[in-house]
Amino acid sequence: MERVGGLDGRALERRLGSLASMRLRVEVTDNLHTMLSFGRSPEGLVVRMHRMFLRAPPTVVEALARYIRGSDRRSSTILDRYIESHRWMIRKVPVHERRRRFPIRTRGRYHDLTAHYQELCDAYFRGRRIDCAQTWGRVPRTRLPRRTIKLGSYSTEARLIRIHPALDQAHVPDYFVQWILFHEMLHHLHGVHYDGRRRRVHTPAFAEDEKRYVHLERARQWERENLDSLLWWPAKSD
Repeated sequence: MERVGGLDGRALERRLGSLASMRLRVEVTDNLHTMLSFGRSPEGLVVRMHRMFLRAPPTVVEALARYIRGSDRRSSTILDRYIESHRWMIRKVPVHERRRRFPIRTRGRYHDLTAHYQELCDAYFRGRRIDCAQTWGRVPRTRLPRRTIKLGSYSTEARLIRIHPALDQAHVPDYFVQWILFHEMLHHLHGVHYDGRRRRVHTPAFAEDEKRYVHLERARQWERENLDSLLWWPAKSD
């Protein structure tokens, strides 16, 4: 099993099993997103962890054991800080390769994301193109009505904005689609901030910047009045 710096995988497995007082198996990964996960097998608990944990000092290994036993808050904080300080070990994948995983489709039946994006660049960024791609997202399989719906998302690694296809309906106004797109463009510009304890994406500066969108209150009002039509939207609407 792999060794990086201090422990090798088997030694870490034995140490964790002893500290957690349980039967477990460690699988070392080189994942891009999930740094730590658990699963059950007939042989016991399977702990899948990024190879960065092979460098972990005793305090982090002990926190990991406590987290495995009971997911306590203090241990979670220690692990979060360790992961953030070792992100340099996460394999770098070029933006164009990350985007290749997502089919780019900007023209919908009722809304063209490229046109909306260009209009926002002209109106709020002095015509400067924001270096991120846009696409209509895939439709997750779910029973209707949805309990929640994520209307937009931004991938830092792929520099890609995905908009939920439920917004590509005749009754959804341009200003609402543009608000969701504008919000995700701001995520690209503002990035992620850490206050020493937690990850923050909606900072006060972000909120102030979003207020520049002239239809902000109108868009929020439309969402309050029409959310049900989005929650009930079927994959093959109209």
